[in-house]
Amino acid sequence: MTLPKGSLATPAPGPRLARASTQKKLDQLLVKAAALIARKGFEATSLRDLGKATDGSLGGLYHYFSSKEDLLFQLQYRTFVSLFESQQAVAALPGTPEERIARLITGHLRFYARHTNELKACTFELESLTGKPYETVEAIRRRYYQLMTSAVADVIGGPSSNGKETRKSRRATLFIFGMLNWIFMWYEPSRHGTVEQIGQEMLDLVLNGLRRTKRGG
Repeated sequence: MTLPKGSLATPAPGPRLARASTQKKLDQLLVKAAALIARKGFEATSLRDLGKATDGSLGGLYHYFSSKEDLLFQLQYRTFVSLFESQQAVAALPGTPEERIARLITGHLRFYARHTNELKACTFELESLTGKPYETVEAIRRRYYQLMTSAVADVIGGPSSNGKETRKSRRATLFIFGMLNWIFMWYEPSRHGTVEQIGQEMLDLVLNGLRRTKRGG
């Protein structure tokens, strides 16, 4: 997963990577690592497993990762930065509060469709990082939460709310993330349709709920 140009710099503790070819190789390794972790879990996945899956040497992997924990950090950081920055661009487009929340819901689902293993691995392994790596990833996740809750607050309170979080908007935002983050537990395109269709169904549920909340004060 290549980060967009101008994206947040990765404060990775591992080796510094400069050449485009090296970055491309790192992207390929992280895609393979995400598939392994999504299937086996982080604890059961080793760097040796990744080496076998990529036909590479264990020693060669240390050019990209200082440890297995560094691998997980880079996977989580790059995934959440890519998701957050793509959603920032979506949220900045003109439109009504309802159109904005619709774009955010569909945008998250489209990202999931492109990066299923990455989001699955990140969701299951949120607590597997500790210390500074955890705090760094948590900061990005917090900014994404604030982006979403601002959009929800505008739907509930209208433009005059200025995206200010309330107890109602906070709970509604957590409900939305509950739907989005666990979709991989049941979603199959052949059975359930496209992510755009699922996004519309989620949107209908969200907006109807939000409108009832608004009427109820």
